[in-house]
Order: sequence, then structure tokens, then C-alpha cells
Amino acid sequence: MDLFEGLRYEAPFRFFCFLFFMRTVYKVSAGSFLLQIFQKFVAPGWRASLSAAIFDNLLCLIGPRKKVALENMKNTVFPDSEEWRQKTLAGVYRHIAWMLAEYLVLVKDPSSVLDWVVEVEGEHILEQLVQEKKGAIILTGHLGNWELLAAWLCQKGYPLYAVVRDPDDKDVAKLIESYRCRVGLRTLKKKSIMKESVRLAQNGAFLGLLSDQDGGHTGLPSLFLGKECSTVNGPAAISLMAHVPIVPVISYRIAPFRHQIIISSPLTFSGVGKKKEQLEGMTRSVDMTLEKMVIRHPEQWLWLHRRWRSRFP
Repeated sequence: MDLFEGLRYEAPFRFFCFLFFMRTVYKVSAGSFLLQIFQKFVAPGWRASLSAAIFDNLLCLIGPRKKVALENMKNTVFPDSEEWRQKTLAGVYRHIAWMLAEYLVLVKDPSSVLDWVVEVEGEHILEQLVQEKKGAIILTGHLGNWELLAAWLCQKGYPLYAVVRDPDDKDVAKLIESYRCRVGLRTLKKKSIMKESVRLAQNGAFLGLLSDQDGGHTGLPSLFLGKECSTVNGPAAISLMAHVPIVPVISYRIAPFRHQIIISSPLTFSGVGKKKEQLEGMTRSVDMTLEKMVIRHPEQWLWLHRRWRSRFP
């Protein structure tokens, strides 16, 4: 066994020993501890580059959900080659590493996001909605730096609420919630979102929904990136009940600490047919919109989550 082969097995073992040590001795998760340490250290420039390199190497060594990601990439609209899949996965890990570095800098100075976003398309769409005191569904996904996007919307003064699911690690969940408070983001928990979301949207709020997730048995059958899936119907359902538009908004990284935000025109629907037919049509439109976002920058999408976990017979 050569040096690199040994590292492949030794590094994850040491990392999990570290997790156990932090949990038993300091009564805090290693994830929370590491985030706090790096948050104090990281800053734009060489510190951010070093932090991102460390995160990237950790991700590559540990390989979280590597099998899931590679399986997700098969039989899609993208090239069916192992070379493309491995290259894209490496890009995904690198992207996540920079997301972490950027976000840890951001929480120290939330207003800095206004300098990092160097290109904005279509902001007049949101400005008009605010002027008309009309709410909206902000349609986005686990693409680009979605936490940075939320921070930018908050720092610009838009009335944003984000629907979130807390991480399983309670210490990390508390830490992330405190970070979101610092950037001005108000959150709604997934367990009880429908009634509150409709009320907020009717009163002029923008609801940020990460809609590129598996819909489970309550979702609607659809196609995403060429594969059958179950899609969440939340955006369409809230839009129909609150009578507010669905506005696609996405953030892409151009370079570290340099981002582009694209705000597209609200999705259009015929409004004809029964509620169920409208819901299905709107949900398909949501999937098609998100698909176009991913195709533009597949290396900036979170292939690691189980998007195609649920299938319909």
C-alpha cells in the first residue's frame, strides 16, 4: 500500500476519532467547533484561499456522499462518461469549500456581500413587487452560493423569509441559525410552513424556497435532468393559495468573492383547469426552470443530496 492509498483510509479514521473526542470531552460537535475556529481565522485573501484548500482536501479525502453524487450523475442530460462525473464531483467539492470560506467571512461583516455581487440582472422585477407591496415565491435551489444569495437579498432590504430544514447536528444547527440572524435572514421551519407561508406572502413577504429536492410520497411525478423523480409542490401550492408570482432567482460564482445574481421574469401559467391540473403544470414549470439553472453550471449544484430517492411506479 503506497502513501496515498494509506492516507485514503487513515484520514477519515482520524477525522472520526476527532469527532468522537470533541463530542465526549467538550460536549460539542466537531462540526460546530471547526466552523467557529475557521470563522475566527478566515478573511479574504490568502486566509480564505488556505481555508478553502483545507475544506476541499477534507471533502476529497472523506468523500461525503460520493457514491450518491456519482449515481445521481448517471443517465442524465449530461455526458455519460466517468471522466465527466469525476471532474464534476471534484468541482462540486471545490465549490462547497469556497461556499464555506465565503460564508464564514460574510457572517463577520454581512454588508460585504454588496461588494461581492458584481453583476445583477433583473433587479427591477423585485423592486416593482416591493413598490406594489406584493409578495412572491423566490424560486432557487442548492446551486451557486444560496446562503450568500439570501444575505444579499436581506442586505438590499427585501422582505425575505427562507424555508429551512435544520441540520441533524444540533450544535451546527444552532450555529447556522445564529449566522443567519447576523445577516438579517428570517427563517421558517419546514414542519409547519404552509399556513404561515401563505399568510406572509399575502402580506408582501418574499419566500425563499430551495425547490430542487426530492418530494417524497407527497410530491408530484416529474422529470428532472432527464430522470423520473418526485418533486415538491410547495412553490406551486403557496403561489396558488396566496395569489403571488414565482420568481426564479439564482446566484453563480464567477470567482472567489465575486458573484453574479440573475433574477428572471415570474413564471407564467395559463390559470385554466382544475386546481390539481394547475398545480401539476406549475410544478413541471418549476422543475424545467431549475433544470436550466443546473445545466448552466453543473459543478455548482449540490449533487450530493438524494434528488431521485423517490420514484413513482
